Amino acid sequence: MDVFLQVFQVILIGVLLTVVIVFLLRRSRDGAELGGPYQSLVQAIHQLESQTGILGERVGQVSERVASVEHNHDQVSQRIAALRTELAQTGTATQNLVQTADAIRSDLSRAGESLTELRAQAKARREIEERSADSIQRLETIIAGTQTKGLAGENILDVILGKLPPDWQVRNFRVGDKVVEFGLRLPNNLVLPIDSKWPATRLLEEFASSDDPSEQQNLKSQIESTLLAKAKEVRKYIDPNVTVSFALAVVPDAAYDLCSGVQIEAGKLNVVLIGYSMFVPYLLLVFQTILKSSQSINLQKLDAYLQSAEDCVRALQEELGGRFSRAITMLSNSRDSMNGHLSRVMTGLTSLQLYAEAPSRTALLGEGQATYQSEEPSESLSNDEDLEAAILETEDELS
Repeated sequence: MDVFLQVFQVILIGVLLTVVIVFLLRRSRDGAELGGPYQSLVQAIHQLESQTGILGERVGQVSERVASVEHNHDQVSQRIAALRTELAQTGTATQNLVQTADAIRSDLSRAGESLTELRAQAKARREIEERSADSIQRLETIIAGTQTKGLAGENILDVILGKLPPDWQVRNFRVGDKVVEFGLRLPNNLVLPIDSKWPATRLLEEFASSDDPSEQQNLKSQIESTLLAKAKEVRKYIDPNVTVSFALAVVPDAAYDLCSGVQIEAGKLNVVLIGYSMFVPYLLLVFQTILKSSQSINLQKLDAYLQSAEDCVRALQEELGGRFSRAITMLSNSRDSMNGHLSRVMTGLTSLQLYAEAPSRTALLGEGQATYQSEEPSESLSNDEDLEAAILETEDELS
């Protein structure tokens, strides 16, 4: 705005100077004393004209700049409008983000509560595990009783057998000059010898800590050899007079899992290798099997069944010697009769065939045989009658 005022002032000054120059020119005619000021005025006018031109150029530049500014102003206005729209959208998005943040904050709060509960549960579980570990340690101490692992196995069997009925339990049973610690009294009054073995403890620990397959296979072979040697020791408790034909060697489950290779060899020794976890089910199976196989037989029912079977056999014999035999005889007679009738039918058919061939033979005979040909129909007629009678008789027999 200041630039326009300056331009306007310059133009106004130029106009005034022009008027002054014209006035002076008119008065220059009256005297030449105005020559000096006139020249100065002319120079000033030229300077003003040059400045006016410069100002005009500047005014043009200013106009272009003003147009550019107006264009930029329009663009800025558009951008401001777009920014307002974007700000409105941003406000909406911000509101949504605020709501989402509130929801997340609520979820985090619930997650924190759940995490607190999980921590409490984990702490309680840790306490339970610690108590369980202590209980297991105390249980191991109770089971072991002493540092001898053999006695620990015997303690286990003693506890398990103590849960069975008293009349099933046998302890310190003497077989010849040897004594087996435990036994099971069976329904047939025989005893199943039971011995606890806790072999190859060091080998089992080495097997569990080893990661080398070849070393594990070597250790497994040694464990199997040890178990087989223990089975041979248990074999001495078998006496057919007072025990069943096999004995039971109870071993830890870790050893039982590795003894599959010697089960057959132990079976040949009449010794069964079994783990502690399968001990009770196996005892119940043996007891139930012996119970079923040794139950007494009801002789009265057996006699009744045998008498009934004898009556059935006698009835079958009578049937075979009676109606069945007569039926066979009748069928045999019928077969012979049908064979005779069939023979007569075949004879008649043969005669009929010969009779059918007779005309062709007579056509070839001479006149000397004409008389014989004239007498032949009577014989053929008799053959036809026999054939018809045989056919009728056969039909009657077949019907």
